[in-house]
Amino acid sequence: MATWLGVVVAVAALLVSALTAYVAHRHRREDVQTARVTAYFHWNAAFAKVSLGDGQEPVQVGYNLVVWNQGPASALRVGLVVMDTDGRVVDLAGVDEDEFPLDRLDGGGRYPVQFAARDKRYHGVRRYQAKLTWTDGNGRHEHVVPLRKGQTSL
Repeated sequence: MATWLGVVVAVAALLVSALTAYVAHRHRREDVQTARVTAYFHWNAAFAKVSLGDGQEPVQVGYNLVVWNQGPASALRVGLVVMDTDGRVVDLAGVDEDEFPLDRLDGGGRYPVQFAARDKRYHGVRRYQAKLTWTDGNGRHEHVVPLRKGQTSL
């Protein structure tokens, strides 16, 4: 009887070990296929002049909005929509009409966009949201990032 009990315990331990190895392997594979896309404001002390169109004077832009893939895998079809805090879409003058979605943003890659709103009511506004969408080896993802212009560190 003790022999059979030992065999049952050994087989159960082997099954638990195999299941643990399988789960660990799946998690590693998911991590390797994951793109983690985010966005942040970057102060550009050199400034850039951006045309707002419609015969308006160009404006000096001190901020870039940087789309960043923090994950190891490439992000495909990366979409960016900038919104104010009420969820209204903000049209950026520094973004071409066909610029987004980006075909590909490799792991660790950054994509800067000059941040100049066409609508003058947004000039001087500090808080925004960036809605990011992308596809990676684990499927389609959407992430909304709160953004704030200004000094964020001590």
